[in-house]
Amino acid sequence: MSSRKSIEKPLPSVVENIEEWPIYVTYKNKEEFLNKVKKHVLQHSSWLNKEPDTLRNELKKILYQEKIRLTKTPWKSDDPKEKLFWSGIKKQIRNQKPIENRGDTQEVDEAILNEILDYYTDKMVANFKPSTFKFTQKALPFVYSRLINSFPRILSKIFSSVDKLYDRMKITGDIDHIRKLQEMGTVVIVPTHYSNLDSPTIGLSLNNLGLSAFTYGAGINLFTIKTLSKFMHNLGAYKVDRRRKHRLYIETLKAYSTVALTENVNSLFYPGGSRSKTGKLEEKLKLGLLGTVIDAQRINLVENGGKKIFIIPVTLNYHYVLEAKKLIESHLKNMGKENYLEDENTNSFGLIKRTYKVITSNPGMTVSFAPAMDVFGNRVDENGESFCKIGNKVEVADYFKLNGEIERNVQRDSQYTQILGERILEEFRENTVVLSSNLVAFVAFQIIRKRFSQFSVFEILSLPKDETTISELEFKNVMERIKDRLIKLDKEHKILLSEDIDLNPQELMTAGIQKVGSSHPKYVLKNKKGEISTQSMKLLYYYHNKLTGYGLEEYV
Repeated sequence: MSSRKSIEKPLPSVVENIEEWPIYVTYKNKEEFLNKVKKHVLQHSSWLNKEPDTLRNELKKILYQEKIRLTKTPWKSDDPKEKLFWSGIKKQIRNQKPIENRGDTQEVDEAILNEILDYYTDKMVANFKPSTFKFTQKALPFVYSRLINSFPRILSKIFSSVDKLYDRMKITGDIDHIRKLQEMGTVVIVPTHYSNLDSPTIGLSLNNLGLSAFTYGAGINLFTIKTLSKFMHNLGAYKVDRRRKHRLYIETLKAYSTVALTENVNSLFYPGGSRSKTGKLEEKLKLGLLGTVIDAQRINLVENGGKKIFIIPVTLNYHYVLEAKKLIESHLKNMGKENYLEDENTNSFGLIKRTYKVITSNPGMTVSFAPAMDVFGNRVDENGESFCKIGNKVEVADYFKLNGEIERNVQRDSQYTQILGERILEEFRENTVVLSSNLVAFVAFQIIRKRFSQFSVFEILSLPKDETTISELEFKNVMERIKDRLIKLDKEHKILLSEDIDLNPQELMTAGIQKVGSSHPKYVLKNKKGEISTQSMKLLYYYHNKLTGYGLEEYV
């Protein structure tokens, strides 16, 4: 297995002919693909047919919940013809005979079920156009050179900083190993999630690794801008409506993911579900879609010659997060709660205005690819063979066998998904890259917190500015202790350090303060005449949170 390294320039595609990519072949034959999805739903949704009237009751529940969704939480991205569709379903259900005189009612129920499945899959399915992908391949590096370098003063220099892209955007990991695994099986990328910029960041990174395109689920709230929606759709994004909580939709979504994986389509999941509102690493994962890799691996062993699925956790490490203020305020307002129903529609002007802030001063990022593993969290070698923690070779087929035969077991597979989720969280922690901005934010907030140890977080966040000023000497002393501990954690392979952590104390402090949350209207940290202060304790708290959970607090 190759060692960690950084990409200095985009690598050639592992599979040169784009029309041989599984995502192109699969979405080109959409009807066949969607038929497989619907078949999978019907085969694995036994809860629909436990009792004679179960299907009818489920259809009524679906109709009721869809009505509530359309009336109570409408979004601009909703299909304008959707109300008409559900009105038609309602009429069909009402025109059926009573349960006790079933007659051909069961056939009608099944026809309605299939009609709903057709509707869901048709609205959900992605597309993949080579022409759109090739255009994006050329355009995205230029866009990103604007995003993470200084804004061009002369239009003729618009392309001049592309060569400097990798000075600001670091992509690190076992690159050669990942590329080789692409040739052996299906790659599933599971990143941390902080910002709406995560998807283009990951997209550019995967393209630079030379991997075949990935399919991924995107919330329908992101499909409100027509041009952006068209691009996302043609780049493999399938639509996910998180307001739909009923079992049929969830099972359809899982079936979509499972079938795509068995078709060898590389896939991307954000296992945390939504963006981190606190700035912390994910502490708990959404296991729904993650469980589909277990199901797909079992199917591959039976039907697809044992083709393996490889999981690669990825950490995204930013000095500045576009939505940090909104996210942390949402968290503080709803402490301990998550609001998934919020419609985050964005008009074009708002998008341009926010992106301009990134364009003018974003100081860079690091994308860190963790070592690959199989669907049970075992590390895999350069030949794709799996090895457990103590170094023994294991066969994935053995995990699925009962009395010597590969069988489906929902309860067992659920446990496997839990284990995989725990392994992903471990890799997130061990492959987080400590940036200078993370370090200074942690140091500053922890000094203030220790100073007012009897206060709650809310009280600390409300402190007046003159109570949060830190002397440069105190700051450096604490920073050095934290840095020494981080170096030890790095040697123990429990975290990764960026290059700027090697700077001398003065340079490290200056670099971190300059970069942390650099594009917010209020400065997160500022050093003036040897006194370090903040204009926003909330933002300082947000950026500090990246390093919580490593036991660093005791070194303050």
